[in-house]
Amino acid sequence: MNQSQFDQLVERICSVQVTDSETPLVDLGVDSLHTIALVMAVEEEFGIEVDPDALADPALASPAGLFRYAQTWAAAPARA
Repeated sequence: MNQSQFDQLVERICSVQVTDSETPLVDLGVDSLHTIALVMAVEEEFGIEVDPDALADPALASPAGLFRYAQTWAAAPARA
């Protein structure tokens, strides 16, 4: 999955249009219910568990930030 495909996932799940991947989700109009649905979709797509507190970090609260987070955790070795 690349950034463009991830943006499409965000658009489909959150019913918003992503014109800039660095725009914070809240500025795109993503509400809390859509955020939960998006986190669940990302967890399923990447086979990871997203720390809900991670979304409080402004660096992760955009489609690009969330995509980088998911890629990093998906590539990390399995934790014991």
